[in-house]
Amino acid sequence: MSNWTHQNTKLWRVPEFDNLEVFRAQAIHHSYARHAHSGYSIGVIEAGVGGNSYRGTTYLAPPESVVFMNPQEAHTGYSAEDRPLTYRMLYPSVGLVQQIADEVQIKGFPYFKDAVVQSKGLTRNLVSLHVVLERSPDPLEQQSRLVEVLAATLLHYAEVKTRATGLQREHRAIAQIKEYLHENFSSTISLDQLVELTNLNRSYLIRVFRQAVGMPPYTYLNQIRVEKAKQYLSHGLSVAETAIAVGMSDQSHLNRHFKRIVGVTPGHYRSMSISSKN
Repeated sequence: MSNWTHQNTKLWRVPEFDNLEVFRAQAIHHSYARHAHSGYSIGVIEAGVGGNSYRGTTYLAPPESVVFMNPQEAHTGYSAEDRPLTYRMLYPSVGLVQQIADEVQIKGFPYFKDAVVQSKGLTRNLVSLHVVLERSPDPLEQQSRLVEVLAATLLHYAEVKTRATGLQREHRAIAQIKEYLHENFSSTISLDQLVELTNLNRSYLIRVFRQAVGMPPYTYLNQIRVEKAKQYLSHGLSVAETAIAVGMSDQSHLNRHFKRIVGVTPGHYRSMSISSKN
């Protein structure tokens, strides 16, 4: 298990829960760049006020509130009102959430309509789960608590949608661009290449991509590279080697984008990931 660092953040994974990522931050000031997650984001604000731009609206989450974000929905995040922010996050995969939804007879794609929820009971249950995942050496306790809390959360706070409406329908060109960026993230990619791929003019291409995805293509590419970097770093690759592997120009380039999206430096992330395995 990793320890608190000078940056007051802690990260670890629970492999048996589809590599569930768990994060805790204490009294930090940080602004996250616009990004999205492949899975769900469920957080509890313990102190300070959490702010984020999400679905075209600015949300403020006061202490003891819960934040929900759905897969592939772009958002920012920051400590609002110039106050340090303390919070806990769970990042369950779509597969894990869907599995638990199926077990409690939720048919369809679970979708959280409300970005911020104020419920002392929900907050208490999520904090309890987070502490168990951090401290308990008993796998049965961890497994039971996770299933119990996520099942209750889905039953009370998630709507049911088909996957097509739960995730934004994409223009065919958007799907082409995303696939191309995922397949070629380690290469230098130009706007002309995307124009040739889609037969769209440059201005229209950028506009429809931003409208559909919530960010322009270059921001989406940086997000892919950071997600790949997390994988490489967690497997022990050095920061310098990782920067090259994901197509960043150098280590400082990776540091800048990684910190803006993840909230910690690549070296910090690598240390926490490796120590959480021990």
